[in-house]
Amino acid sequence: MHVSVKEVQHIIGFLDRVFPDGRADMIVSLRITSDIPEFYTYIDQISNIYLSPPEVSKSVNRIHNFLILIHNDLSADIYINDFKVRARMRLKRNLEIGTLIRKSDIADVQALELPEIEIQDSDSVICCLKVGWKFLLYVNFLGEGRRLDVASMQTDLGRFYRYLSFQEVYHTLESEACFKEMVADGWFPFIELLGKDYEELAAIYKNGRPVSDHAVKTLLDRFDKARLKVMTDEWWENFLFQEKRELLQAGIDAFLGRTKSDYINCIKTLYTEIEGIMRLLYFKETGKGSRIGQKEFISQLIAIGERYTGADSDSLLLPQQFLKYLTENVFANFNVDTGMVDLSRHSVAHGAAEGNEYTSERALQGILILDQIYFYTS
Repeated sequence: MHVSVKEVQHIIGFLDRVFPDGRADMIVSLRITSDIPEFYTYIDQISNIYLSPPEVSKSVNRIHNFLILIHNDLSADIYINDFKVRARMRLKRNLEIGTLIRKSDIADVQALELPEIEIQDSDSVICCLKVGWKFLLYVNFLGEGRRLDVASMQTDLGRFYRYLSFQEVYHTLESEACFKEMVADGWFPFIELLGKDYEELAAIYKNGRPVSDHAVKTLLDRFDKARLKVMTDEWWENFLFQEKRELLQAGIDAFLGRTKSDYINCIKTLYTEIEGIMRLLYFKETGKGSRIGQKEFISQLIAIGERYTGADSDSLLLPQQFLKYLTENVFANFNVDTGMVDLSRHSVAHGAAEGNEYTSERALQGILILDQIYFYTS
């Protein structure tokens, strides 16, 4: 439904708070999800004012998406439900046009666009979109001298769409204790896990349960030869991974052997090659290859990730969180004197890690770390 209204009320914002001396703060721009209680206060007022035309109000209980454009002359266009919304995203794999996209196919979401609706930079905008069983609300009332940045609006919509679509990732990060425990066990919101794999893993840590052998086996079984081939076929298109293909493939083949000895061989191969790829990347970017410490080549990788994500710190690549993971887990130091010899690149390379650290899950984590680096560098 598309309804044009000749004149709407001249609303310039929402009252936020009033001070004793009579001054007041007003909200003119708003981005909020239905997880926040205030959402319902705002949406009720918006509905009462802007969704009141008879042809709209009679079906208000069936509305799940709406877009309201308020023009300079206070005329408005109201779009209900069936307008096209296009997500600009990055996929994990190359897919053919027309292929159904699953949540597990998505590596990141950059923006939401409304391609069939013309939005002027002089329009005030109210947009509410349903994502799963939740909603996002974007409001931007333009005042004197303000113009609408349509590109920024699309980015904001994409950011909130991503948050509601992948809440299990962000809830893990918001719970410091949960995230710390997950990282200590070597796990991370790896791009390849996003979807069902990560939902199940996050639920275990959220509920404070130990990661059972059954849960690990279920996850490992999903990484069979066919899935790993799809992953690595993408790797070989990347110069850094192509340079290391023979070594990396040896580690993958060892993982597929599924014995304790195979996992040891996989870890011994891949954990050192993680550093090898990062050093190769540093050399490619800077022309420097000698006397480079881990701080430098880790920082270079994260800088590339941030270059891709721009100012979007909530990107599913999670550059700052991955920096913490690499520093505190993958490249963690060890101390034989104190018995602190958890598996890391250093404890593996120096033969300090104990045999019981060479597990199937650590082998899979090595593959997922490399895959994460692939997404940073491709």
